[in-house]
Amino acid sequence: MIIKPNAQELTNTSSNLGIEVFVLDDRASKKFIRRAIEKFKPNKVTGHLSIGRDSITIPLEKYEFTYSKSLYSESAFIFFDQESGDRNTVVEVKDARLIGDLMENSYGMEYFISNNNLDYLIAINWYVIEVSGSIIKFFSKINEV
Repeated sequence: MIIKPNAQELTNTSSNLGIEVFVLDDRASKKFIRRAIEKFKPNKVTGHLSIGRDSITIPLEKYEFTYSKSLYSESAFIFFDQESGDRNTVVEVKDARLIGDLMENSYGMEYFISNNNLDYLIAINWYVIEVSGSIIKFFSKINEV
């Protein structure tokens, strides 16, 4: 299996940090991405990734590397721009709370995150973090401060 640029970056960084990650095979990746897109119907899956409807926005600059600490300690699945070199690629991070650490030590990228049950979808682009689904309650307090 050829590992694509963003997935390779996350794999390399995770190895340096001791964070457990796996790249799903093409079939499993395509299935997961299709299920996430069908369920949440994000506004943009290319360019500046965006969920849009039924989501809240939190500031990227302040929370880019700390938002993941509010997630459950469970596997989370990261996927990327669906017209980029990483289209149809999913990276599983065994502990969702460590995604911020992983990204802080990687080059910049836009991405979506969800869990195996697709309880939520998070979009991180160059400007904001958008959150939808069951975890909105954890992030809505940020906007109240």
